[in-house]
Formats: sequence, structure tokens, C-alpha cells
Amino acid sequence: MKHPFQHVLLDKTGDYFFAAAINSVFLFKFTSDGNDAKLLGSWTDEVDPYYTIRKHHRELLEQYEEQQREKAEKEASSSISNEQVNKNNKREINNQNQIPEEQIPSSTKQIMNKKPKLPLPGPGAPPTYTYIRDMCLSRNNKYLIVTTDNDKAVVVFDINYNAINNEEVFKLIKRQPMSKRPSAVSTSMDDSNIIIADKFGDVYSISMTDPVVEDDSKLIPILGHVSMLTCVQNSIDENGNEVIMTADRDEHIRISYFPKSYIIKKILFGHKEFISCFSLPEWCDGKVLISAGGDSFICSWLWQNKDEFSELKSKISIDSLVKDKLNDKHLIPEKFQSDEGNLVEYCISKIIPLNKSQQLVIIFERIPSLFVFDLTKDGELSFVKEYPVSNDIITATSSKDKLIISSDEMGQCLQFFTINDDKTLSISSHSDNLLKSIDNANNAVIGDIEELIPLFNINYLRKRREH
Repeated sequence: MKHPFQHVLLDKTGDYFFAAAINSVFLFKFTSDGNDAKLLGSWTDEVDPYYTIRKHHRELLEQYEEQQREKAEKEASSSISNEQVNKNNKREINNQNQIPEEQIPSSTKQIMNKKPKLPLPGPGAPPTYTYIRDMCLSRNNKYLIVTTDNDKAVVVFDINYNAINNEEVFKLIKRQPMSKRPSAVSTSMDDSNIIIADKFGDVYSISMTDPVVEDDSKLIPILGHVSMLTCVQNSIDENGNEVIMTADRDEHIRISYFPKSYIIKKILFGHKEFISCFSLPEWCDGKVLISAGGDSFICSWLWQNKDEFSELKSKISIDSLVKDKLNDKHLIPEKFQSDEGNLVEYCISKIIPLNKSQQLVIIFERIPSLFVFDLTKDGELSFVKEYPVSNDIITATSSKDKLIISSDEMGQCLQFFTINDDKTLSISSHSDNLLKSIDNANNAVIGDIEELIPLFNINYLRKRREH
């Protein structure tokens, strides 16, 4: 059984297509007539799936061995001293050197008195995957950056698009481990640095091309939130200064100067629930920011406005678009349910700019439809049309006249749309051939549906308030 693609990505030319399934990344090139897709190369992350467990075990083992050495040194020192004192003094010294048992923390007692074991899952345990959490291309289309789940690493590749005869397509530059799991990734405006946001609210900047791998414990954040970060993106403000935009689970969008990110330019207030995604559409010249997440509306911002609190252009309600499409998949957790057990909720998982038609495609988690909005250069947002699809959408990507969506249907994991001159979407006439070529090349195989990696996890960002 082929695993669906949890991430898909088109390059700026629309000729190259990246797709990630579990822990593998594939690169395809579309033929000139658009009728076929040729596999150029692939990369599979072969890191130990129990990397984090083993790393933590090594740290505990080192701590245990260090404490054993200290204990041995104290005992040797105490033995020498005891030979020089009488029995009464010996008893007093020993009592001074001993720590009462009840004052030793339980975790410390275990490390001091017992060698830690490696807690690997036993027979019958569910499979552990090392999978690709995120994927993005540099602005110059030259580098691919992926983030991994198990070892919390950022992996950087130099892409050889012209590879022939099985030459190396993915040239590894470095694999940089992070102390906390990355939750979003982007690049600086000149592509010299990778910008990494993590689930604990910190943002880091590391060199794109320098192969040196730094100790993750010595990496210093360039800015921090007090909540999990969901989006990060660099841009240029109205004065020509580079800024870094970050959004978090606590409804905030912060705009800071880069690289001096400790200087906050402004914070955009308007959301009431978590922000899962934002976008800076190209046709708006970087002046308009669109953001969405767990709210019942989409925000349009003129974020460069100088007057305080004047940045919010509009809030577009989306309740009417989805209220009749909610089902058992959208029921809130039982702990927070009503007595009737019928409370539902929804969220937006992705905003896809369509540069050709100057529109946005909005994807809701676990709702099998594409929702298209018009967006003017001054930030006016309006709903245009809904395009139903066969299954729940995992993610999507667009470039030039192409829109590709990835769904959770095993036999129809990808759907290919053409963006027409009249701004409509239509199923590509080559869709069947393209799907067959790409699906045949996908060697990410699972035994049954229970082995799927997490595909729909955006709504888990929603904060729950106790009754």
C-alpha cells in the first residue's frame, strides 16, 4: 500500500515537482508537453528511528558514569581521612558526607544507584517512523530545506536539476540538529540564511551553504515567543528594511527587524484563535498579508501601514462556506463536548497563492473542497468559487498555470489542476498519466492504514479552556 504525500512543492518554473512520503523526498520533472513526469532522483532519510531515545539514553549514561566517578572519589578521600581520626570522629565525618535518602530526588537516586537502560519499544509495539515534517525551496530555487521529526534536524540540499544517468540530484550540504523540534522553516531574502522556528517559540538563523554543523545546545535564538510558532517568513518593509514575520498558537503575528530580531517593529492583533498559516502574495508587492487558522474568518492586513492598529484591512467570514460540510471528523474532544455531543469545529490548514490568476486557494482541514478567493493589490478579499474534490486534502502547491493537491486517498493521492486564462480551475487533461508516473515511483509503502503518519494535525493547535 503506497503512503500518500504529506508535502508537495512546485518550483518557480512549474517544471519540477517535489513530493515527500514518510521519510523519502522525490523530485520529478514534467515533460515539455505536460503529459508525463520523470523521476530525477530521490532521497530517503535513514537516520535511526530511535535516535532521540538513544541520544537521551547516552546523556543519562554519561550523567550516571560521572556521578559514579564522583562517588568513588569521595569514598577514596573518606577512606584516607578515616585512617587519621579516631572512631568517634570517623562516625561524625561520615555523617557529614552523607546526604539523607529522603533529600535525594527520585530521578537522581535512579541515576546514582542504577545504570539507566535503553527504553526501546518491545515486540508488538506500533511502528516508529522518521518522517519529513516540512519542506521548502530557497528563493533562488537552488536549495531544498527539509525538517525531520525524530532527530529534530534541518537538512539542506543543493539540487542538481540537470542530473543525468543517475547522477546525484540531492547533494547534501549539512544536517543540522536542533534542540527543539522545528515547526516552520523559511529563508532570508538573500538566501544566505535558513530561518527556523520551533515548537517552543524560538527562532534560529543558520547559514545556508556553510557545511559546518554546530552543537545544538550552543545555537542561540534570534527571537522568541512564549508559544509554539506555526509560521515564519522574511520580507521587506516600507522603508526597505528586511523583517522577519512570525505567527504563533497564541493569535499573534509579530514583525521584527532582521537580523537584529530583538527589535520588534510591530505586532498584528486581530485573531482570536491560533494562526496556522499566512501568505504574502507576489502580485501585492509584499504589502498585503493574508492570515488564517482556527478562527471563523480570514484576515487581510496592510501590514506596512504606519498608523498604529490600522493594519487590519478586513475580516472575511467563512462560516457559511463550511457549516454544511462539517461531520463526525470535526467533533470536538469528548472532554469539551456538550451533553448532546454535537459540537463541531474547523480550521484552515493552508493558503495557496495562484499567481497567474491573482487568487488564493484556501484549504480547510478534513473538508474535501478547494475554496477560491479574489485578492486585489490593496488587500480586498472576496470569495469566488468552491471546487469539490474526492477526498480530504492534505496539502497543495501551485506555480505558473499548475495547482497540485495531495489527498488521503490511496489510489488517487494526487490531483492536477490547470489554472485557466479566465481564472477558473479545471482537471488537467494529463492527470491520469501524471498520477500513474508519480505513483509508480513512490516506494514509500506501508502495511495497513494504521501505519499512516499524522496527516491532519492542525486543529490540535487549538487551545482548550477548562469548563
